[in-house]
Amino acid sequence: MKKIKLILLSFSILSIHMASSNALAAAAVSPLAISIVKPIQFPSEDFSITGARLSLLWGKHRDVYGLDFGLLGNITEQTFTGLSVSGLFNITHGTTTILGLQLAGLANVNTNKTNAYGLQLALLTNYQDAASSIVGVQVALANLTPHTDVYGLQVGLYNKAQSVHGLQIGIVNSTSDLHGIQIGLVNFNEKGMFGVSPILNIGF
Repeated sequence: MKKIKLILLSFSILSIHMASSNALAAAAVSPLAISIVKPIQFPSEDFSITGARLSLLWGKHRDVYGLDFGLLGNITEQTFTGLSVSGLFNITHGTTTILGLQLAGLANVNTNKTNAYGLQLALLTNYQDAASSIVGVQVALANLTPHTDVYGLQVGLYNKAQSVHGLQIGIVNSTSDLHGIQIGLVNFNEKGMFGVSPILNIGF
């Protein structure tokens, strides 16, 4: 089983590397981006950043691979892979791979396929609008992730996931397929023996 997991992990890393290489081949590249507020930034938004992006207010670039820090927030038009921290928002319109942490004072918004390994944390909402997965912990007042498979822990006042393999804690918890435990005032599990359950719901 361990060998299979190692093989799968190797293939995942290789696929991310190949995708990154293909994307970088089609764009101008810079190891560092400094932004005050778009368009007052260097380099311009059509660059791919392969190191770190530092934004006094907020920045916007084609791709980011690495560390992403913004006092208010940052926007990535296509691919983001790495760790991001912002005062208000992180927005990615392309594929997102979170390595370790995605932290926002208000919202993490990922509108395309997202894979998160570690902690995804926002005060207001984590929003994912495409088939995605969380391997680790997701925390916000509202986790609006109806197409996301959660492997680990999802915590919020309202939690919505495609499937949960682990623990879901909130006032209202909702999933289509539960393999674990829901703890909340109202718990929804579409494929479970009880479609709605108060306080505690268990799925296998």
